[in-house]
Formats: sequence, structure tokens, C-alpha cells
Amino acid sequence: MLQHKHVLLGAGGGPLAWLAVEVLRALQRAGARVRVVLSAETEAFVPALTFQSLTSEEVIPADQPYGLLQGTAFRPLEALVRGLDALVVVPATPALLAKLATACADEPLVRAALLHRGLTVVAFPGKAPAYQHPLVQHNLRRLREAGMVLYEQAEPALPEGEEAAWSLDPAALVQEVAACLQEASALAGKVVLVTAGPTQEPIDPVRHISNRSSGKTGFAIAELAQRRGARVVLVTGPTHLEAPPGVECVRVRTALEMREAVLAHAPAAHVVIKTAAVADFRPKAVATHKVKKDEAAVVIELERNPDILAELGAQKGERILVGFAAETQDLLRHAQEKLQKKHLDFIVANDVTDPTLGFASDFNRVRILHASGQVEELPTMSKKQLAACILDRVQALLAQKARS
Repeated sequence: MLQHKHVLLGAGGGPLAWLAVEVLRALQRAGARVRVVLSAETEAFVPALTFQSLTSEEVIPADQPYGLLQGTAFRPLEALVRGLDALVVVPATPALLAKLATACADEPLVRAALLHRGLTVVAFPGKAPAYQHPLVQHNLRRLREAGMVLYEQAEPALPEGEEAAWSLDPAALVQEVAACLQEASALAGKVVLVTAGPTQEPIDPVRHISNRSSGKTGFAIAELAQRRGARVVLVTGPTHLEAPPGVECVRVRTALEMREAVLAHAPAAHVVIKTAAVADFRPKAVATHKVKKDEAAVVIELERNPDILAELGAQKGERILVGFAAETQDLLRHAQEKLQKKHLDFIVANDVTDPTLGFASDFNRVRILHASGQVEELPTMSKKQLAACILDRVQALLAQKARS
């Protein structure tokens, strides 16, 4: 299941620290090579010698946050983390969750999580009372938005008033890690082209026609796709957002400039995700100087912009093609028409009449319409969470194509 995979096990603390030992054994049975990094809380419950006796790989103690010092030889933590396929943290105590969520890198486990760019799975007993506190829930949301996988296995039902011990099944956790690695591998090495933001269609040198798109969803998709192993090209209209690290960012202004950039990069792309709100029309004539209000025409004559998504759909080939639909009425009908006419694999549809969601907000509530006919209604979530949902579906399609 995990043959030839390199896993770093982050051993947490607390009374459930012994579960890290069980997970270590399960990872090894699955074929993984496992290094262990201890948290500041581990050795109060499980000594480092226990882990050292079970693995032929290094065990990184909590008091060496920058690497391993063995005699006069020093191996930096960066070298120990390089080449990892996954980091698995178990059990994650509230204190450890807080350090991870705030990047408090005062111990090697947290520093390793910040250096690692691949899959990170955090396992914790979420039904325990301490984990229900709003502050802990806030930290869990931050970790989820950062792309970490939160693993909380269900507990058996007990009579009211009785509290169950955490029923973690190490084999089930290992299966979750293997499944996540398989999904992530579907994007590894792929070229993903993402468009984001609005376009601005000039009237004169100081005025333009535009819309309220912030670009947040597209930027979140680009950042997460890069973290999942893809080479990402982000073509964006005007926005205040900074380009995600490692992403090739092409900044444009008008719909015609976006079309040129998209068509230049599309031939190399395995996946195209069009989140940009491209203007449908542009002024037919653009004044070379600022038009004074007493000279301006009451009517601005417009002409239609090219339909970039339709062009991509007409030459789709084997690419995964994803579109977006922002509507104020008849959402499903308009989205379904767009899905079919433009040969999309799926379309993300959102009703933009709610002022608290969508444009300029950090949250959205959407429906996903698939070419297969399936319609998914997702709950309100952050745009970073939505980015993860979209890429999960893209990866499932890529994996399906690889099997066929």
C-alpha cells in the first residue's frame, strides 16, 4: 500500500501518545519507511527509546529543532524533511494544533510541517470536550485552509453522560494516508492553467468597465494546486492579491489580453480552471484622452468580447475543463446551458445575490454541475476550502482518465 513511500511520523503527546507507536507499526506493515519526530509533549508518556527500537530510520528529539547533532556531524532538518511523501501527526493535542496553526516553530515537529510541501495528515480525538472549544475549532479551520488533512475517526455511541476513549484504528489511518497520496499523485507533474479576477475594459485613460470579482477563488486554487504537485500558470486580471509562491503569474488587464495569454498557455495544460469574471463587452472606441463630462456621449457603444471558455471547449481534447457561472436568476438552468455548450467537465455555479457571499467575500456557497448529470450542493465554506473541493474533483477525473 505504501511501498517505497517515505513518511515522517510526528508523535504527539498526552495520554494517547501510545497511539503514535501503533501508527508507526501500521505504517511499517504497509511498506513505508518511517522517520519519527517527537513533540515537546511526547516523552512525558512514551520515551524516545521506544520509537528508536522500532525503526531503523532517524528519531528526531524535541530538543533539536534545527536538525540532528550526532557527535560532530550535524544533519539539518531541511535535509531530513526533503523527499518526504507524507507527514502524519498523531495524536495532535490542542497545544500542538495551536502551534501548527500559528506557525510557532519552537520545536522540530512544527518546523518540519512548515518545511514539508507534500501531504500532511493530522489525527486528533475531535469529540473530546477540549476540541470543541471555539479557539481549538478556529485552529482546526486554519489548518484545513492551509491544505492539511484533518483525520477524526468516529467513536462508538455511548449512553448519555459517558465519555469514550478515542477509537483510532491505525490501519484505517494508514488507508487514509494511502488514499490521499493516490489523489495527490494525480496532479503531480501536471500543468494547471487557472484564470482569476475581473477584466477592465477601458473607456478612456482613467475610466473603465469592470465587475466586482476579487480573484480570491482563483488564487486559492492556484496556490493549492501548486502545493499538490502541479506546475501552475495563473492568468489574472487586475487584483490586489500577491502571486502564490511557486506559481507562474501572468497579469493582464483586458479580456483580449486574457484571451491571448490563455490561448498561449492552454496547449501545454492538462487542466484549465476558468474562475475569471471576463467582461462580455468592451467599448467599441477608446478615447486617447480623458473625456470631460460635458463632452461625453450619453451612450457608449459596446462590442462583444470573444468567449474564451467557448474557444477552449471547442478544442478541448483530453484536457479537464472547469468553468464558473455567477448568476442572479435561474442559476441551474443557465449553468447547465453553459456546461453543455462549452463542453465542460463540470461547472461551479453560485448565486451572487447574497451580499455576504461571493464577490469580495472570503466565503461562498456553490453548486457543482457535472457533465455526467450529477448536481452537488455544497455548504457555505471559505474560498480556500472551496478550492480544495474543486481540486479534489479535478483529481478524481484525472485518476479516472489514468485508469481508462
